[in-house]
Amino acid sequence: MHPLIDVEKQRVAKQYRAQNRIVSIASFAILLIGLLVFLFSGISGGLVAFAENVVSARAVVIFIYFAVLYVFYSVIACPFVYWSGFVIEHRFGFSRQTFRQWIVDWMKSFFIGFILGGIVFEVIYLITQASAHLWWLWLALFMILFSVILANLFPVLILPLFYKTSPLDDTELKQRIQAMCEHVNIPIQGVFSIDLSSKSTKANAAVAGLGNTKRILLGDTLLADYSPDEIVSVLAHEITHFAEHHTWWLVGIQSVVTLVLFYVLYRVYPVLYGLAGFEHVSEIAAFPVFALGFAALTFITKPLSAGVSRYFERRADWGALDLTGDTDSFIGVMAKFCNKQLMIAYPHPLIEWYKYSHPSPGRRIRFAERWQEGQRVQK
Repeated sequence: MHPLIDVEKQRVAKQYRAQNRIVSIASFAILLIGLLVFLFSGISGGLVAFAENVVSARAVVIFIYFAVLYVFYSVIACPFVYWSGFVIEHRFGFSRQTFRQWIVDWMKSFFIGFILGGIVFEVIYLITQASAHLWWLWLALFMILFSVILANLFPVLILPLFYKTSPLDDTELKQRIQAMCEHVNIPIQGVFSIDLSSKSTKANAAVAGLGNTKRILLGDTLLADYSPDEIVSVLAHEITHFAEHHTWWLVGIQSVVTLVLFYVLYRVYPVLYGLAGFEHVSEIAAFPVFALGFAALTFITKPLSAGVSRYFERRADWGALDLTGDTDSFIGVMAKFCNKQLMIAYPHPLIEWYKYSHPSPGRRIRFAERWQEGQRVQK
């Protein structure tokens, strides 16, 4: 254990993660059972038959089915979302939201999910009916394009619904950021402060958006609780993402994965659908089979996606250290994340391999120490 990491905080962190894990497993089990009951009890087929008796337009039938299923899913999931996102977050001192504020955010998420999910659902069943053999290709291309558009619009349309952002007003910090950007020859497109403190005590920073909406977001909690050198270290990490075009690399790699997943689903769907009593992928009532099949394939490929993400995060760590030369601040940030945000410093290697999108804090600290040792050898 690194001396800057509080051993007692790590004990509490394990409790925090364990409670969230229990909620996650319970919600997965309940939702899975609910989906299977919906499918095999005949409710799914009955809902389609009811909609077809009411209207003849296939697009409207698709919408009715989606709306009922979405509400059904949301009602079942809501208690688990509330427990993990409100109860546990308050229990461990992270959430600053009142119950009313949490409900408002949940309703916003509900309607955003309804709109976006409805679009995707309509496209799935219009494409699968129109193209019996190439639906997997058209669906994959649609999902890739849809994801890119969402990533571009997220900072300007969706994020403002939950948080206020404003241009960073710290002149000295701006100058240090500009100097780093000039050093790696990238035009800075905007550094913004985001009011995370309105909802949480947790600190964070990220690169958000694509193209003309791409920007660096700094939580006001990060600005308040971390030293200028530590903030610059975090920013150097994000600037490296910019400089090395990591977002576009990830989009490209994920696009290939998406194509492969849809093709595999195309190859195996006759067997899966046959087991559930269906023949064609365009059958609306068979959506639970489609969802379960895609979820299973995503589960299998998750370590690949996580590993690719960790690679680019490691590249960004390396870039941050090269830009600042400040290992103490880098290590200080990692230790604070563990102590203040109850991050597990040294998770089980299998858990980190399977699900971590970033290297664990302990590995990142050790990486910084090795980088520092390498610099001393070079000198």
